Amino acid sequence: MPGRGPLKANETTVRSLLQGELQYVVPLYQRRYSWKREDLTRLWSDLTRVARGGSTSHFLGSLVLAPSPLNTPGGVQSWLVVDGQQRLTTLSILLCAIRDHVRGTDDRLAQKIDDLYLFNKYASGSERYTLLPTKADRAAWVALLERTPDAGGEDRIGNAYHFFRAALVEADDPDDDQDITRIETAIAGQLTIVEIAAHADDNVHRIFESLNYTGQPLTQADLLRNYLFMRLPTQGDRVYELQWLPLQELLTDRELEELVWLDLVLRGDDRATQESIYQAQQERLRLLPDEAALEQWIVALHRKARLFQRILDPRLEPDGKVRRALARLDRWGVSVVHPIALHVLLAHEAGALTSGEAAAALRTVESYLVRRTIAGISSNNNNRLLMSLVKELGDETPSAKSITRVLSSPRKRFPTDQHIRDAVLANSFYWYGRGHQRTYILRCLEEDHRHGEPIDFSQAKLSVEHVLPQSPTDEWWDMLRADMGDHESVEELHTSLVHTLGNLTLTAYNAKLSNDGFSSKKKILENSGLEMNRRIAAESRWGREEIFARGRALADRIVNIWPGPDESANIPPPNPRWQLMNQVLASIPAGRWTSYSDVAEVIGSHQVAVGTRLGSVRIANAHRVLKLHGQVSPDFRWTDPERTDDPRATLEAEGVRFDQWGRAVAEQRMSARELAEAVGLDTDEGRGGAPAEV
Repeated sequence: MPGRGPLKANETTVRSLLQGELQYVVPLYQRRYSWKREDLTRLWSDLTRVARGGSTSHFLGSLVLAPSPLNTPGGVQSWLVVDGQQRLTTLSILLCAIRDHVRGTDDRLAQKIDDLYLFNKYASGSERYTLLPTKADRAAWVALLERTPDAGGEDRIGNAYHFFRAALVEADDPDDDQDITRIETAIAGQLTIVEIAAHADDNVHRIFESLNYTGQPLTQADLLRNYLFMRLPTQGDRVYELQWLPLQELLTDRELEELVWLDLVLRGDDRATQESIYQAQQERLRLLPDEAALEQWIVALHRKARLFQRILDPRLEPDGKVRRALARLDRWGVSVVHPIALHVLLAHEAGALTSGEAAAALRTVESYLVRRTIAGISSNNNNRLLMSLVKELGDETPSAKSITRVLSSPRKRFPTDQHIRDAVLANSFYWYGRGHQRTYILRCLEEDHRHGEPIDFSQAKLSVEHVLPQSPTDEWWDMLRADMGDHESVEELHTSLVHTLGNLTLTAYNAKLSNDGFSSKKKILENSGLEMNRRIAAESRWGREEIFARGRALADRIVNIWPGPDESANIPPPNPRWQLMNQVLASIPAGRWTSYSDVAEVIGSHQVAVGTRLGSVRIANAHRVLKLHGQVSPDFRWTDPERTDDPRATLEAEGVRFDQWGRAVAEQRMSARELAEAVGLDTDEGRGGAPAEV
């Protein structure tokens, strides 16, 4: 707990900060809670790395506090949050999200979070709450704490809450009953804060200004360099000139830090984090006996730096086969491949792999990532999986065969050929991965036609086009009606087809093609330089069977271009759509609703399957899913047998409005695109965007 008296700064944990009969009040003059998705994503990424890393801690920054002038000797001790309220509020929202995520499955953890972090158990009135945000945010925060029907609206507090609810659904591994507990433990004990407590008479704003004038901070690379050359009292000048200085000139500070982290990973540390490389390397280097051993390590690091440079810029790789394989990984655009790619290049340089074998090994890694994207498997675990790949290979040469064997274990979820064939027909490929990755997959499918005069894709300015458009004209609706199945509306049929791979192509004429009927599109596509477009133009119509036929043909090419796991591997079918559905539903704020068709469109399923799932498995916010035009399904039943309340009354209490015919109003409906955006799927094809896997 913060101490009284003169200005005092000390490092503390979130657990120590929040425990006890105290309250943190954000003053009225402070700005509202303002963290956006990118801020939340950064914190969540840091936290999950810490949770995976075991004992590693992560520094969050400072918290400037001043005792409230309203404190009384017998009441809850109140502290004004002069600086750091955004971090403190975010952590409290996250703890609230964890509490609600585990309620019903781990009530002990839910109660612990309430009692230790969110509430002053024995206080009354507003003193019950450990955190009181600024006045403008207070009602939204109290609603979350008290779990009122309208809790989790569309304000910044509600948006952060739903971001974390969806992230927790994705992180919750059904085979690991401790993963959420580890996240709570990491928040409480491994996230550290410098707590700066002022006296009531101090000018806290002046203190804040002086404490934040820190100048240019030392990087972890700076700290490591200083430590190394402190350990090289006699050989430092020579080693610096011959090895370290050239190494620094090869890489930026950030790249050098990543290289030092890669060195840890290649030595078998699959829990190393890029936030703690100095500490981890210092502990390892401390065991080296003398200056000669330290110099040997730096020489080896310099050698790794030259190879790492080729991964970052494949044009530097002199071998043609390896260069092309590196370029393909570079176009995929994720850094999770760096550990295994460096491992392969080291083996190639040592003569353990030929050029062809090294290229095949790199292509196997590409196959793993591409297949998982097509199957709709989240990329969030790719970093951990590919780090553990290096460790699991051990002393074995990282050949395509050995990499395939390791990736073929059930927990690695390497999609089989049949998984791919099923996913191509059902999944909303248009929202999977990132825009440049979808374009890359379609580009490779086009290149597989083996053109006599290859297309220069770098100059072609192609983008992904829906053949069956997202907003069909009457001509399209009439064509689709002929394909409708029993108990299927034309809108539902459109939803099931529009974003699948079989309906997508590459073109430079998106604006010109627009929503034109198929007869108009044919005229443009048949003159395309792309074989895939000319084949589409050869069709007389474009409905369910044509899209499925093209999807099956593309699946045949996919399984040949990107080989899968060992045929003998017993890999359970990936079923990411239900986990994605849980994330989607967790992201729906109070006062909004969606339809079975919208959910089905996002997850790559059918509205009937969605309804069946919601009726049989307990899922948060299932009552916010209605029929397409806003009616509560007559078949809706609470999965909790103790709930007998009317779902419409529940929705109205949350803020959903119904018209005289019992339909939820359309302006409160979340469309499929809005649902996809809420869980972080890339719905903007033109954006390009930074890779999600870093």
